[in-house]
Amino acid sequence: MECPKCHFDNPEDSGFCSKCGTQLLPSEESAVSPTETLETPTEELTRGTTFAGRYEIIEELGKGGMGKVYRVEDKKIKQEVALKLIKPEIASDKKTIERFSNELKT
Repeated sequence: MECPKCHFDNPEDSGFCSKCGTQLLPSEESAVSPTETLETPTEELTRGTTFAGRYEIIEELGKGGMGKVYRVEDKKIKQEVALKLIKPEIASDKKTIERFSNELKT
């Protein structure tokens, strides 16, 4: 599956471009629920990179044991928001995801 942003050729079952992190969609739909769990890209996200087809990276705000937080522009709602990406090894733990979801509600 070819990335619409960087044109990298990814395996057909890829959810995200392994080169730039752009979400690879089988259809034209690009809406993502704010509580949906997305696959964390393996590449570093840098200024100007688009993640999940809608979040343009402005800057990294911080990082810690769970992952990284970025200031991004949400292209769908045209606002700057914070985007927290959890490390893949942590994101596979159900209790951690539950704790993270509760954190979103506060």
